Amino acid sequence: MHPLTAVSRFGLVNSALLALAFFLIPVKIVFAYVASGVLLLLWIAEGRWQEKWHQLRVNPVFWILQSYFWVLVISLLWSDHQALGRSMATRYLLLGLSAVYLTAARREHTGRYLAAFAAGVLFCESLAGYNWLRHYHFPHWPLGLRSSADVLEMAPFVDRIMFGPILAFCAYISAWRAWTHRDGWRWVWFAVWLSTVASLGISAGRAGMLSFALMMGLLTLQMLHRRRGVAVFCAAAVLVLSGLALYSLSDPHTRMRLSTGITEAQRLESESDQTASLPLRYHMARNTLQIFAEQPFFGVGAGDFHSAYEQMKNRQTPSLPVTRNPHNEILFAAATTGVLGLLSLAAIWFLPAWLWRHQKDELSALRIGLPIFYLMICLSESYLWLPNTGLMFVLFMSVLYGPPKPAASALVSNSVPQQSPPGTTP
Repeated sequence: MHPLTAVSRFGLVNSALLALAFFLIPVKIVFAYVASGVLLLLWIAEGRWQEKWHQLRVNPVFWILQSYFWVLVISLLWSDHQALGRSMATRYLLLGLSAVYLTAARREHTGRYLAAFAAGVLFCESLAGYNWLRHYHFPHWPLGLRSSADVLEMAPFVDRIMFGPILAFCAYISAWRAWTHRDGWRWVWFAVWLSTVASLGISAGRAGMLSFALMMGLLTLQMLHRRRGVAVFCAAAVLVLSGLALYSLSDPHTRMRLSTGITEAQRLESESDQTASLPLRYHMARNTLQIFAEQPFFGVGAGDFHSAYEQMKNRQTPSLPVTRNPHNEILFAAATTGVLGLLSLAAIWFLPAWLWRHQKDELSALRIGLPIFYLMICLSESYLWLPNTGLMFVLFMSVLYGPPKPAASALVSNSVPQQSPPGTTP
């Protein structure tokens, strides 16, 4: 076999493994880690070091992703609990592996990656649907796969905290694809959107349902951007109608959780009910913010959040439980890595879209949608710290900002002529 042919085949296999990782986003994370490990080995065996290094060196998104990971690693220097610090840093290791994903991704295979992601979500939706049917209508059926012993948790592999946002982002992707396609595939993507909306209605995930409504509003803005007044009015209407429709179509348990959330939001100051999610998160946010206020420049270090939070909790809210995660990515970064971590996190969300703002192609909407989506959901949970949603972020960042433009994009039939993004070779 000619050496160039072997290198080319390595690239195709690596791209296929990347598509497999997209499929595994809503599945058990260990499978995605195995796929990423194989991808790393083949990426090393492939060689092309000079070409890869040039592609990474001139791509600012590579440095942006690396910076947040290495800020966490450096914070171990002032952490007292090294084991806990290393454990936290490994949670963000996928950001450190972004070099592999960025150079394995191929622009002409973007459609495959999106289809693989949708297929993985549909697979999990079918298992969740089975669990729902068994629980409410066919109790004699065999037990299905569940992420939790809780019979009201329908998701098969991940809990509702991760399953809901994954569903919401899949709904955004599928609605966008259905809108932009000009052939029969738009109806396939519309069917994916319908299935995902139905699954959100049985997910019991409040963050997923809220982010779904917000992303439908954002997509409306993006699709009607040429008429700003109409776009804003329609986006607001779609946001409200999406939330109301999803609430009315939800199963009793999901609807009850939404109603409970409204009740909890009215008594955030309460410390009496330790099972109330929103008051707990409110006090976690206050305690974490105080940790940052007392050590704003460098934070307490990646390994010391648990002990620092316990001390702060004992001072301010002694009756409430301790936590190792404040359920807010922004506050988590502030408390552990200080101002430097906050700046690195802000760069992840805002700099890529700003740097690529002049590139007008079929992926422009997603380059805006991805950081806005994560900014919203990270206000309610540390979603870059959680494994499946952290993987989803890194993979989509790699596809949207990694590969140079090919000679002819095969993503959609009505592609717009592309400009070279900053840091890529046309």
